[in-house]
Amino acid sequence: MKKLAILVITLIMLVKPLWPVMEYVVNYDYIANVLCENKDKPQLQCNGKCYLAKQLKKAQREQDKNPFGEQRSKIEVQSMVYFQSLLNFDLALEIEEYSDSNFCQYQDLNAILLIEDITHPPELI
Repeated sequence: MKKLAILVITLIMLVKPLWPVMEYVVNYDYIANVLCENKDKPQLQCNGKCYLAKQLKKAQREQDKNPFGEQRSKIEVQSMVYFQSLLNFDLALEIEEYSDSNFCQYQDLNAILLIEDITHPPELI
């Protein structure tokens, strides 16, 4: 039931902009003979297209109109932001005197070649 309601609402939202066109197609004869502004000028071959253009423009204005435009409050709220440092960090480092006796020095350094033969990729024939 919930999915059906969502589907119906979605279809209404998608079809609403096309409503003036559907109304024009269904009521073509009535619009062309009665509502057309240019029915006195048959050489224009308007056939109610002027009425359709008016209806489309009206629908576009309704769609572009901001629904909250007149209801917006004219009161401006100003907010103040205050930041307070909660912790004071002392980032100064105490540098101690280091002597060579604190570090181990290895005299047993060996140079080893760890790369053997590099294999090349196969070539295309």
